[in-house]
Amino acid sequence: MIQQFPNPTILDESFRETFDIPEKTMTEMLEEVWTSRPQEQAISFLGARITYGELNERIDACIRGLAAIGFKKGDVFSFCMPNIPETVVLFYAVNRIGGICNMIHPLAPPAVVIDSVTSTKSRFLAFPELFLPRLASSLEEKRCTTRLELMIVVPMAGSGDLVSRIGLWLAKGRKVTKMMPRNKHWILWKDMIKKGTTRHSVLPSEHGDPHRVSVYLHSGGTTADPKIIELSDHNFNVIAYQIIWAVGEQPGCSTVKGHSMVTILPLFHGFGLCIGMHSMLVNGQCCILVPQFSPDGLASVIKKHRPTLMAGVPTLFEGILNSPAMKDVDFSCFRAIFCGGDTLPPELKTRFDRFLKEHGSTCKLREGYGLTETVTVCSLSHEKTSDRNGIGFPLACMKMKIIDPVTRVTLSDGETGEICVTGPTVMRGYLNDPKATANAIRKHDDGQFWVETGDLGWRDPDGFYHFTSRIKRMIKVSGIPVYPSQVEMLIAELPEVLQVAAIGIPHPYKMQVVKAFVSVREGTDKQLLERKIKETIRQQLLRYAVPDEIEFIDEFPKTAVGKIDTRKLEAMEQEKREQNG
Repeated sequence: MIQQFPNPTILDESFRETFDIPEKTMTEMLEEVWTSRPQEQAISFLGARITYGELNERIDACIRGLAAIGFKKGDVFSFCMPNIPETVVLFYAVNRIGGICNMIHPLAPPAVVIDSVTSTKSRFLAFPELFLPRLASSLEEKRCTTRLELMIVVPMAGSGDLVSRIGLWLAKGRKVTKMMPRNKHWILWKDMIKKGTTRHSVLPSEHGDPHRVSVYLHSGGTTADPKIIELSDHNFNVIAYQIIWAVGEQPGCSTVKGHSMVTILPLFHGFGLCIGMHSMLVNGQCCILVPQFSPDGLASVIKKHRPTLMAGVPTLFEGILNSPAMKDVDFSCFRAIFCGGDTLPPELKTRFDRFLKEHGSTCKLREGYGLTETVTVCSLSHEKTSDRNGIGFPLACMKMKIIDPVTRVTLSDGETGEICVTGPTVMRGYLNDPKATANAIRKHDDGQFWVETGDLGWRDPDGFYHFTSRIKRMIKVSGIPVYPSQVEMLIAELPEVLQVAAIGIPHPYKMQVVKAFVSVREGTDKQLLERKIKETIRQQLLRYAVPDEIEFIDEFPKTAVGKIDTRKLEAMEQEKREQNG
C-alpha cells in the first residue's frame, strides 16, 4: 500500500513524498531487518547486547515453544510484563503465529489482571517470577473462572549480563520461584522454550493479515469507563514510519542509521510499545530497554549508551530536572526528545529546554498529542516549531480538525472545540462494545470517519494545534463552563508550584465550584500562594474559574500510565464530604 508522507524537511503540505508501506504484519516487517542487518544491535538490556540475528533466533525458539504448549492462531495471550527482552520476543512470536497480544500493566493488582484475562478470553498469561508473591495465589484460586490454561513465569533478568542475573537471583529470584504452583497450568519460560526444541513444530509459513486485530490496549480510563481497544499490525507499522519521519529520516531499515531509543516508557502502553519498541526495531535501530524509571538509573544509561532519542511523560522530565544525578550528564547525544501522555505545562517545557541547552543539547522538548484509539501519538511539534507551546501538526497520513461538539460543524482557526482525528492509525474498535465504537468513530459530512476524541483544542492559522482540556472534565459553575486544564495551566506556571489538579465540587447554589489540589516546593508560604493563585486566575479567566477551595497535598494519586488520577481525587473529596456530613 502506498501512503503519502509530507517531506520531513518542510512544513508546506503542498509538497509530498511517497513511501511504500508494505502489506505486512509487524513480524514480517521485522524479518526484513534481521535479514539485512543480522550483526547490528537490536536491544541493550542490563549490560547485555542482543543483535538482530540473535533476536530472530529467540523469536523462532519462542514460536516453537508456544506451538508446543498449544498456542495457535486467533488465541489471546496476555502480557503482564515489564520492559525486558522476553517481552519483545514474546510479542513478535505471538504476532507471527497470528495471535492477539493483550497488554496489561505489570503492576496491576490481581483483580485487574483477572478481569483483563477474563474480558479478553485469554488462554495464556506471562509475567515475571518476581510477581509470583503478588499474583500466584489469586491466579490459582480464580483460574477456573477464566479461560486461562497456562501461566508462563519469566526470569526478570534472564537476558541481562551475567553479573545482573546472578545479583537478581541472589536477591530474590531463588526465593520467589518456589512460590509457583506445581501443576499442569504453570510453566517456567525456560521449560516452555525447551518444549519447542524437543517436539516437532513447524514455523508458520503463511503471511498474516496486517489489518486483522492483533493487539489489545487498555485506555487510561480517567474521563470515561475503561475500554479495551482493538488495534492492527498496520496501525503500528504506519506509526513506525511516521516517527522516523518526525526525526528527519527517510523510513525503512535500509535508510535509517545510527539511532538508539531510551525505551523507558512501559510496553503495556501504546506510547512505549509502538514508539519505544516497534518503531525502532522495524527501522533497524536499537532499543535500550529500561525496566523502571529512576533518575540515577537513567543518568547511567545516558552516560553509557549515548542514545539519540527519548520519549517520556511530563513527570519523567520533572524527575530529570529534580535529580542531582543529572547534574553532570551530557545530553549532546540527543537528536530528538518527545513528551506526550499528558499535558505539558509551558513552564516545565521552558525549564527543560533550558536544562537541555545547559547540558550540551541543541534540541528542544517536542510535545505531541495522541490517544490509544490511534495507538499513540497522532500530532507532534516539528523540529522547526519546537520553541512553541502546543501539540503541533498532524503526523504524516493523519488529518485533524476542530468541530463544535454539539453541531459537529467545523470551526474556524482560533475557535475552541472538539479535536477530531482520522487516518490509518485509527483503531478497529472497542472490544465487544459496538455502541461505544459508533459513538467514538463517526461519519462526518465529508464522508470520512473521524475519531471524536472528547478533547478540546484549537488550531492556529498555520495548522499548528493546541490542546486545552478534556470535555468530560468540564465544570459548570452557575451554568458557565469552566475547563480545569485552563485553571491548572495558570497555576502550574507559578514558580512555587510542582503539580496541580482542579476538579469540580458541589455547591449549594452554584451547583459546582472549582477546587484546586496543589503540591508546592519546600519553604513555600502557602497562605501567600493561595492569594496569589486566586488573583492569577481572576486576572486571566472568568470569575467562575477562581478556585473556591485550595488544598495543599504532598503526593497525587496516579493512573496506571502515570497521569494524575482526577477521578480518584473526586472520589477522595466525596468520601471526605460524606464523613463531614
